[in-house]
Amino acid sequence: MAINGLNNKTIVNTQTKTTNQTDLANNSGQGPNSVVLDIISKKFNWGAFLLNWIWGLGNRSYLTLLVFPIAIIGLIPVLGIIVPLALNIWFGIKGNTWAWQNKQWKSIEHFHEVQRKWAIAGVIVYVLSTIIALALSIPILLSISTMNAGSH
Repeated sequence: MAINGLNNKTIVNTQTKTTNQTDLANNSGQGPNSVVLDIISKKFNWGAFLLNWIWGLGNRSYLTLLVFPIAIIGLIPVLGIIVPLALNIWFGIKGNTWAWQNKQWKSIEHFHEVQRKWAIAGVIVYVLSTIIALALSIPILLSISTMNAGSH
């Protein structure tokens, strides 16, 4: 059976939503009720975890835009750390499924290649923002410690 005009063979039981993993077919972009193979859905998506809404826009996974209303919770002690972290973990767990269902991909290999690039970009952004935050924090901390040392 060909899906979307592709010549890949697949056996899909739509009743139970199971797929014969040996006959992989490209059924990407078929929406939220489409079958997602285990080799896609079982992997953690680091791009979705680290880049959340940016990754979501690029992969047509708009649930990641929840980070904006949830940002208000950032003002609440403890919850301001736990809730956004939990949300990003959820994005990482569900990211591959959402991206596969919401966007048409050339192949499973193409999908994994693009998601790997998102993960690399996420790590680069995380490392650079950590370096910038430290670079900005050190002078502030040094000036505070200088002021405290001068007041004694």
